[in-house]
Amino acid sequence: MGRRIAIAWALVCLLTVSTVLTSALNQPPPFVVIVNKSNPAKVLTVAELRRIFMKQSRMWPHAEAMVPVDWDGTTDIRQAFCKIVMNRSVREMAEYWVQQSMTQGVTPPSTQRSALAVMRFVASVPGAISYVPPSQVDDTVAVIKITGLN
Repeated sequence: MGRRIAIAWALVCLLTVSTVLTSALNQPPPFVVIVNKSNPAKVLTVAELRRIFMKQSRMWPHAEAMVPVDWDGTTDIRQAFCKIVMNRSVREMAEYWVQQSMTQGVTPPSTQRSALAVMRFVASVPGAISYVPPSQVDDTVAVIKITGLN
């Protein structure tokens, strides 16, 4: 009888962990990607977004220079963006930028410290792209869809 209870308890624990992990994996990201309202882009893939923020892609299809804007490295949103989109930690991205700066002369995206600052920048620079919490978006910027995100 004791063994059956132990097995039943193990199954309950396993199902609970499975449910928690499944719901966590199906959560939408804690950010939306925004661009200047004049940007005709409506959809990007995660890989395209990654290349933009690694400055491997530099021009929009409509011939405007891409201007990625990041958040300060200590913010939760930056940590989430790095993990979800870049597949790296903030620290790994810092190391990437040191290497890029020394070997290619490429500097990291500029950073801002708040959603308001990010949106003001994106609204004022035609090729700008960044990300903000969904609850912080206003009508001064356009949200674009990222395929490959939950």
